[in-house]
Amino acid sequence: MRNISLLITASRRATENEEFTETAGIQDEEFIQYMNDGQEEIHSILNAAFPHILMKEQISSVVQGQEAYSIPDMVYMGTRIDMLEYSPTGLAFDYYPLKKGSLKERLNGISSNPAFYIRNGSQVLLQPPPQQAGTLRWNFQRKITKLDKQRASVLSAVLDTNAKTITSLTLDPNQALDATGLLEENYITIVDKNGVVKMKFIPISAIDTSTGVVTVDAGFVYESGETIDAGDFALRGKYSSTHSELPEVCEKYLLEYCNTRILMRDSSTDADSIAQILAKVQQTLQTAFAEPDSDPDYVTVLDGQYLGWDQY
Repeated sequence: MRNISLLITASRRATENEEFTETAGIQDEEFIQYMNDGQEEIHSILNAAFPHILMKEQISSVVQGQEAYSIPDMVYMGTRIDMLEYSPTGLAFDYYPLKKGSLKERLNGISSNPAFYIRNGSQVLLQPPPQQAGTLRWNFQRKITKLDKQRASVLSAVLDTNAKTITSLTLDPNQALDATGLLEENYITIVDKNGVVKMKFIPISAIDTSTGVVTVDAGFVYESGETIDAGDFALRGKYSSTHSELPEVCEKYLLEYCNTRILMRDSSTDADSIAQILAKVQQTLQTAFAEPDSDPDYVTVLDGQYLGWDQY
């Protein structure tokens, strides 16, 4: 899908809102909000029709004797866990799936290799608590990146690769630098020119507009594989991109949704007719993603004891 700046230009042209200044006309921020609203709508539609279209796998460490583990921030709505696996050694061939239990089944006073987990708010409780250190492998429907425009260019970054912390981060003060926008949510995301997220969830508290130096909050630790390079771009928000992760067929939906909201804001008589187009596009998407492939789904085996390979 195209860069959000191009989508905003297309929407301005379609809704006859090309003329604007800092104090008059519809600002980019409003277009960005409507684009994100539309993206959330389509994301919900796609998750209902095809839940596995945006899946993610994440590994986290298990501490000996520790029962509770936080659900990853990337889980959609904090609830869409598809499967949770445990490995007592951390090795790939030792993973086995954990069943899902209820609080009434909570075990107390014993420890062993976990056999199931219990959802408890924003955490899962491993049952029984692990008797040794290991790893959890989460498979879940993930959040989608919010859309935002480029607000600054990275001039330089120094990373401590051992501690996985940011030693220094400097934005280019000689290029467009929207410090106010970046500080609005107290978090920024770093992306490349194609909108690929390179580092996310970066907490910040200040930006020196004369030098471009960014104050990153203490305690931030980036994930393995994340990095920042000169020439990357800073966006507002915990997890943002200049390009939507939705399939390209959804671009029309985003534009029509944004156009509808803009026209409704202007009290235009065209709003009703565009809303009808929007409904047709939504139906098209539901139909298109209802059957993603022709490979048949087999009956899921939930109790491996019937096949003789499940010891739990």
